[in-house]
Amino acid sequence: MLLSTAVLAVLAFAAILAQAEKVTAAANTRLDEIVVTAKRRSDPVADEKMKEQVEEALHSDAFFYDGHVTVTAKDGVATLRGIVFDDWDLRRAMRIARKIPGVRRVVNDLEIKLGGE
Repeated sequence: MLLSTAVLAVLAFAAILAQAEKVTAAANTRLDEIVVTAKRRSDPVADEKMKEQVEEALHSDAFFYDGHVTVTAKDGVATLRGIVFDDWDLRRAMRIARKIPGVRRVVNDLEIKLGGE
């Protein structure tokens, strides 16, 4: 009796292994391999338009002096460089730039010169 139970267990295990191999083989043959090699290309026209929009927004704000601030843009990232006169101006410039459509991120490269020196 013990021998027949052992034989049944071995046969059941073999059947389970055979079924698992069929499932694995079927799973491996269903999907083709996908390789993504494309990179998103930069659009210089869109970057220039976004740069101009940020510059115009900074210039048109009545409470922000943009005379010492330059803007560059690439792939939705606007970079502000130059000099501002206090922390409030820095935060204001960042806030204005973030509101422009197409700006995904603003990089702060502004330097604070206290007292307008």
